[in-house]
Amino acid sequence: MSNLGSTFRSYVLSSPLPGGTIEQVDNDHIALTVDHARGEVNFYDLGEEFPEVVELRIVDPDYPDDAKFFLHFELESEERAEELFTEMLEELSEQGSFETRRVLLCCTSGLTTTMFSNKLQDAADTLSLDYSFEAIPLQQAINEGGNFDAVLLAPQVGYQRNAVAEAFPDAAVVEIPPKVFASYNTGATLKMVMHMLSDNTVYPSESVDELKIKRDMANNKRIMVITCVRRPKNGWTGWRIYDHGEIVASGSITKRKPTWRDVEDIIATLHVKGMSVSDLDAIGVAVPGIVNKGSVAFSGFSGYGDYELGRKIAERYGVKVYVDNNANAAAVGCYVSQDVYDSVVLHTQQTGHLIGGQGIVVDGHLLKGHGNYAGQLSPLFRAINGIDAKRDWDLAWTPEGMRSIVAPMLAADISLVAPDAIYVAVDLLYDMDVLREDIAAYFGSETEFIPDVYRVEDYRELIALGELALCLQKLNHPRPHRKH
Repeated sequence: MSNLGSTFRSYVLSSPLPGGTIEQVDNDHIALTVDHARGEVNFYDLGEEFPEVVELRIVDPDYPDDAKFFLHFELESEERAEELFTEMLEELSEQGSFETRRVLLCCTSGLTTTMFSNKLQDAADTLSLDYSFEAIPLQQAINEGGNFDAVLLAPQVGYQRNAVAEAFPDAAVVEIPPKVFASYNTGATLKMVMHMLSDNTVYPSESVDELKIKRDMANNKRIMVITCVRRPKNGWTGWRIYDHGEIVASGSITKRKPTWRDVEDIIATLHVKGMSVSDLDAIGVAVPGIVNKGSVAFSGFSGYGDYELGRKIAERYGVKVYVDNNANAAAVGCYVSQDVYDSVVLHTQQTGHLIGGQGIVVDGHLLKGHGNYAGQLSPLFRAINGIDAKRDWDLAWTPEGMRSIVAPMLAADISLVAPDAIYVAVDLLYDMDVLREDIAAYFGSETEFIPDVYRVEDYRELIALGELALCLQKLNHPRPHRKH
């Protein structure tokens, strides 16, 4: 054990954990316990020539496979180690502050939502989900407020979302889609609640093996793909290694405050664990934000602006590194995962966000444009909705409101690039037929030009597959250097 290892162990054991305990299991394992969550600090000694690797992990004891916080890092910097452990303590304290996620349903009288909440509770109990569903009339909810994690509004009272949000400032407040509410669709509603409350769910796929490259391209390299997704409460960073198109290793980290150092920590940890990074043909990193020549100019990941992520990794390990926008990568994933459509648009937008992002592939080529700005929708949104667009913030919390935002954007895409298909990665938008009808309203009698519209259920998988394809393209068919 190094001096730094001994110092960090002492720091962990002496740290305060209100309402919980920190105990040393043995020299390489420290346990942290609060009422409804468990934390672990694990140390791995990889030999004298390598620094120790530290693992930080938080789980719900009832669902130990669903990590709420998880990462590895090299123990090289005392400041970095203490920073990450402090973030873990903050997350652990919050995880221990509740036992059951409380969900409130509201309608005019409370009668129909009471029946629905009973069905939801039965379904949640059957699936062993730690959710509590309750129902009260809308006006009572507005007058009394309460401590709820989410509030679901019946369609007939969706117009009151702002008033409900003020009464429940710490809750996610959304409207139940009319089609879902009318049929008491417990499955769709539970899925929506899980999207709202889970720290680990982002358009989950049934199987990672379903998406494969179906285009004719040489898939003969060993490539590491890192996927970064920013969410309202945290950031998710996943990694996998493809060897001739097959996934041979994978993992992920989840943190409340993601930074680019997390990407570097993943690579460094794998390197000291024995994976020869320099033997890879390339590393591809798909990130939120505008990317220019490997530098991230703007992103939902905190801590840095104009961060030269690609150069830093390439210089340290002597491997080619490609950095791309994650929506662009997802659009490429849409293109390569099928062989029917040659021009596609991928639109992604989080609940509560007025402005989404897009990736656009035209005739098999990813559209990036000047400064890689293609797909950044802020100017288009303001042109459609007015410069003072923040006044319409409440639109992004209901299916109808979200459609009113997304439909004109997609109509503009059709007008400008006429894609063969549109893919929509938006939690609130379930019914693509209704969205297509909203788009059609802009086309008068020319509705034959509206393409097929699909809902995305596997956004992270599309990003990973698309980034793999981008790396293969750059390795096998490098293009001349462009000034931007």
